[in-house]
Amino acid sequence: MKKYYLILHSAVLLAGFSGIFGKLISLNEITLVWYRVFFASIILFFILKIYNLKMLKSFSEAVNISKAGVLITIHWIFFYASIKYSNISIGVVCYCLTSFFTAFFEPLLNKKKFNLVQALLSILTLLGISLIFHFNSSYQLGILLGVISSAFAALYNERLVQFYDSKLINFYQMLGGTLVLGAALPFYFYNFPDQTFIPNLTDIFYLLILASCCTVALYVMFAESLKKIPAYHKSNIQPRANLFHNISLFIF
Repeated sequence: MKKYYLILHSAVLLAGFSGIFGKLISLNEITLVWYRVFFASIILFFILKIYNLKMLKSFSEAVNISKAGVLITIHWIFFYASIKYSNISIGVVCYCLTSFFTAFFEPLLNKKKFNLVQALLSILTLLGISLIFHFNSSYQLGILLGVISSAFAALYNERLVQFYDSKLINFYQMLGGTLVLGAALPFYFYNFPDQTFIPNLTDIFYLLILASCCTVALYVMFAESLKKIPAYHKSNIQPRANLFHNISLFIF
């Protein structure tokens, strides 16, 4: 168990830096997330080749895993939208509500018994966040987007890691996000033609770091840790990422 907790804490360290890129990258949240999953898919494809991992032969299995990737992609869109419509701290702190939603979603998703203690502790998290922001009217939209983001983050299905290699899971998740969001991009830019699609060189540099370190490495670590650590404990440990977030924010 020490090994898996070490992996989880390492992943949380990377997660603490993820929100910074919402500030550093000039693209809007939709385009930012598409490049994130697109670059991550390419990186994971070569990783699968290096480890000689075969692609899934069953189309239904691939689609089933990809669905989780679409949920993760939606979570990221709302996460970065929360940051861009408020600030980094709002987006990251609202992400702590993942434990609140996980306490209610996990019994439904994984057919487990509802844990009243976890639910009560998660409600305390909700009350704590309410006290932090004091319902500041200037951040209401950012808070709302952050809450929606954490709800989608809690929908991750931990059962997948029991049947597939974590790198294979994340490849199909990122591929699913790339294809679904990519299909929506033409409609998005048709309605918002003033938005930029082509990133500048600085954005590309940050996107590559985001895709490799804070996406591929992060989610492979999370998937590995979920083999032994329940999803509730993974989401409940997320507030520790705020410390690393604050340190990285100070640096940048």
